[in-house]
Amino acid sequence: MNTEKVVKEAKVITGAALIVGILLLALGILFGLMDHSPVTNYKALIGLSVIPFSAAFAYFIKLTRIKRSPKKMRKTMVQEVDERLVAWKHAIDARSFRVLQGALFLVYMGNTLIVPEDIFKSFGWWGLLSLLFLSFISQGVLSKKVFAGGVHEINENN
Repeated sequence: MNTEKVVKEAKVITGAALIVGILLLALGILFGLMDHSPVTNYKALIGLSVIPFSAAFAYFIKLTRIKRSPKKMRKTMVQEVDERLVAWKHAIDARSFRVLQGALFLVYMGNTLIVPEDIFKSFGWWGLLSLLFLSFISQGVLSKKVFAGGVHEINENN
C-alpha cells in the first residue's frame, strides 16, 4: 500500500488550504481597516476564510491519525488508493455533477421565465448564465483531457 502518496497529497491540500485561508482572512482584515475599500462587505471575505481553514484542519487531523496509528487508517488509505474504489467514486461524482448541472439549468430557466425584465440587466442572471456556461464547457474540456491522457497511457502500455 502506498501511504506516501496519501500523506503527500494530504500535505499539499493542507498547505494550499492554509494559504488560501490566510489570504482571504488578511484581505478581509485589510479591507476592514481601509477607509475606502474596494469591497463593501469585508466580513464576507473573513467568513469565506473559514472554509479553507476547515479543510486544512480536516486534512491535518487525517495526517495526525495516519502518523499515530497507520493500522487503524488502513481502510481509509485503501479507499483512496484502490483503483476500483476510486473509479466508483468518480462515477458517483460525475452523476452528482450532472444533477447539480440540471438544477443550475432549472434555476437559470426559472429566473429567465419568471423575471424576463432582468434578462441582460441583472447581475444574478449573468452570474447564473456564466456558471451554467462554465459547467458545460469545463465538463467538455476536462473529459477531453482525461480521454487524451488515457489514450496516451494505453498506447504507452502496448
